[in-house]
Amino acid sequence: MDASPLLDPEYLPIIAGTLIGFALLAALLLVPIWRFLDREEEVAEEWTPEAVAERMREHEASTNAPESVEETDPSPEQGEAAPRPPGS
Repeated sequence: MDASPLLDPEYLPIIAGTLIGFALLAALLLVPIWRFLDREEEVAEEWTPEAVAERMREHEASTNAPESVEETDPSPEQGEAAPRPPGS
């Protein structure tokens, strides 16, 4: 096969349009997939063993913190009933 029709100026606009159209179609279809995979990779980084261990340390530190008196001792002034002894 002779390559002369490819270099013919009559066909160059068709060839260029086809190549540009293919590139635009590929970008239109692949860019959303690429963005989705980037977001999923960022989410996956939150679940690495190091990130999970860090969250566990933060959670343990927050649960081991001393609680204030208001949180541990509900009083009648706060609208809660005072605890009654059993059997009364």
